[in-house]
Amino acid sequence: MKKILFLLFTITYIGCLHAQDNAGSSLSFNHLALLVQDVDRSAEFYKKVLGLNEIANGANVTGMRWLSLGGNMELHLISIGNKNIKIDTSIHFALATKNFNAFINRMIEMNIPFEDTDGKPKTFNIRADGVQQIYFKDPDGYWVEVNSVGESSTSVDKIKNEIWQLEEDYWKYVKNKDFKSYLSLWDDQFIGYPSTNKISGKDHITDWITEMYKGKKSNFNYELTRHIENVFDDIVIVLYDATQIWTNDKKEVVEKLTYKLTHTWKKTNKGWLIIGGMGAKK
Repeated sequence: MKKILFLLFTITYIGCLHAQDNAGSSLSFNHLALLVQDVDRSAEFYKKVLGLNEIANGANVTGMRWLSLGGNMELHLISIGNKNIKIDTSIHFALATKNFNAFINRMIEMNIPFEDTDGKPKTFNIRADGVQQIYFKDPDGYWVEVNSVGESSTSVDKIKNEIWQLEEDYWKYVKNKDFKSYLSLWDDQFIGYPSTNKISGKDHITDWITEMYKGKKSNFNYELTRHIENVFDDIVIVLYDATQIWTNDKKEVVEKLTYKLTHTWKKTNKGWLIIGGMGAKK
């Protein structure tokens, strides 16, 4: 609890400084301090994952290491005994990157779990202002946000993210059995070759959902692994993996299947719609 109050005090204090600065104060943000269990482990995490540079420990105190956050801003890691550290995602600090997609790829390559604001793994969310965000934990459980503030997104990047959001919506509709919204994603002339090996059009596009839920007493969830989107003006081809996960009332996994999926989207007068696709077990 002391650690949570400490971090809350730090965040509140930063807000006060901002308010005072608007009133003409010369105060500015200097550093953020985090209480950690193993200062060396945490320092290496921030240096390796976020690329922060270590700076001189001005306090010259054992069990403390300082890192630069750029400019005059610093991150102080302090180890004071063995503490249980548990912090909610709403208590976090955020860093911005000018290459958001590259950072996500780096996280995947390093096998570091990340999620969106809803806790969905291996995905990001898009704020109302268009900023993309992911969240992940450091070794002590502190939440870190990395976002795309300041990124000079090209029109191609925006299209890719718009299409990926539609793929996210696709699976939300499947989970909620929202057939009406699901059907709105498909062009009337759609043709597909799913894992059932039955080529079909839009008139049978919900059959697999009905079949999947038939006789199931367990709970359905999913994980998406984003691979690539290729943009050709008003056509976008998407490649990704979707893992279907069924759990019992004890949240034990009873069935898990991963599929390779590709969808072809076309920009129409009704927005982006799927005109073709294929699926196969991975």
